[in-house]
Amino acid sequence: MKKFIFFLCLFALWTKAGHAQSSFRFGFQVSPSFSWMDSDDKQINSNGSNLGLKLGARGEFFFAERYAIVSGLGFHFNAGGTMLYETGGVFWPKSDLSSEDYRVLPPEVDLKYSIRYVEVPLSLKLLTPDIGRDLKAFVEIPAFFIGFRSQARGDISKAGNLDTNDEDIRKDVIPLSLSWGAGAGGEYILRGSSGGDTNILFGVFYQQGFTDVTTNKALKYVDDGQGGIKEEAEDSKAIIRAITIHLGVMF
Repeated sequence: MKKFIFFLCLFALWTKAGHAQSSFRFGFQVSPSFSWMDSDDKQINSNGSNLGLKLGARGEFFFAERYAIVSGLGFHFNAGGTMLYETGGVFWPKSDLSSEDYRVLPPEVDLKYSIRYVEVPLSLKLLTPDIGRDLKAFVEIPAFFIGFRSQARGDISKAGNLDTNDEDIRKDVIPLSLSWGAGAGGEYILRGSSGGDTNILFGVFYQQGFTDVTTNKALKYVDDGQGGIKEEAEDSKAIIRAITIHLGVMF
């Protein structure tokens, strides 16, 4: 957290320094998010969403009157979701779980991922002309996000006496996340008496991962077709999708 605050201050100073020479705006966002996970394995299915929060700073560089490059630095808290594993297996094998009993899980268990990312967005923003005196609409497309995993916790449920909460699963979550998305919303202008304006931002953003969330070192137990069970590598690709209610302020 201390490192994040340090880099946030540097980002704010950089944008303020650039404001004197170019058309820069600097601001903050506090945005609720709803995320869930999908898998390309038919036996691993989405089974619940996470309520999270995006918190951070953003800067907008206007290279034309109504066009800007947007970037920033922030946290995405509690990204992830719950996945239903229809087969049993050895999941989260690289992490140091609180009990060895959690290594081998029965079928039909829920594994919940709660991941914190330090996130760097990059997008192109297009503003409309004024809608009335104090309102503008905008779209941000395309939008790209680089996420650096800073924390990952996991819960196991529907596993009987093997249910557990808040396990450290960082070693089973890939450290780097790449995703894309788009958003739209509006800006309400609060006009200052001294000539400076403050803009209130609101909108909705969609975000979808390019990259796998899990390290794919797990094993699953499947029917061998002869009445027995065999081990297979669990090499599915799991991605995070999110919808964010964008709330922010620009100075």
